[in-house]
Amino acid sequence: MGADSYNAEHSTDKLNGIGRLGSERTELTMADTGQWLALSASSAHFFDLDAPSVTRIPGDGAVAFITDGGRTLRTIDVCRVGESGRWTMEPLPHQVDVEFAWHISTPIVKIVEVLGLEQALP
Repeated sequence: MGADSYNAEHSTDKLNGIGRLGSERTELTMADTGQWLALSASSAHFFDLDAPSVTRIPGDGAVAFITDGGRTLRTIDVCRVGESGRWTMEPLPHQVDVEFAWHISTPIVKIVEVLGLEQALP
């Protein structure tokens, strides 16, 4: 099993419910559907494009980010293998003076579908 496969499987362990890994692709957009893991050098990013939401799953030694608890996804500007991921999220309810929040990831190394996940977030 390669390092990327290990990281993807390890990331699904941190999600609630039962799921398995499906097909891979090189890019995600807001036109897509389903649940996906975008693996970066230091973390995994769980996208539920049906919700739409994004949750960062920090890797070992990664610092905490505002997306760790899950956020409503606003846009996916870039989520492509080989490039830094860039997307925006809706503000939290108490952030009345914020239009949206940005996230920029380290370069994406793999994008894999998550199948059969019963519950994505705690």
